[in-house]
Amino acid sequence: MASLLVLAGGLNSSQAAVSGPTTLVGLPPGCSKPSGGYLVVMSSYGYNDSELEGAGPSKAWPVITVTQNTTVNITVCNADTVQAHGFQIQDYFDSNIVALVPGQIIHVSFTATKAGTFRIYCAIFCTIHPFMVYGELQVKP
Repeated sequence: MASLLVLAGGLNSSQAAVSGPTTLVGLPPGCSKPSGGYLVVMSSYGYNDSELEGAGPSKAWPVITVTQNTTVNITVCNADTVQAHGFQIQDYFDSNIVALVPGQIIHVSFTATKAGTFRIYCAIFCTIHPFMVYGELQVKP
């Protein structure tokens, strides 16, 4: 486990404070935001605390916004110590079902050639699954 710890509810969170109990989530070694890129952390709270952010049909979380024809670099880390989680991006990173076991890290890189809004989602069942299907990649022309 890395020496870097984050407060669950505070990782990339728009909330000023977390109500109720907070827990420390250790990030796996090597789990860091790539230069000029994005970091997605899976935990028992979803993608970047999507459960605490209120992700659902009317609120996308996390949202990654890029300009068309740029290279997108995303580091995806599974900080959950119990279960695997999936990571897919509609039309860009969905040719195979990708499941990350606890502590696993992957680096995703692609050129965002198509403008539009594309879903970021988990394609495997996990206990937090309902909060891991509402992420968005927004590619602006």
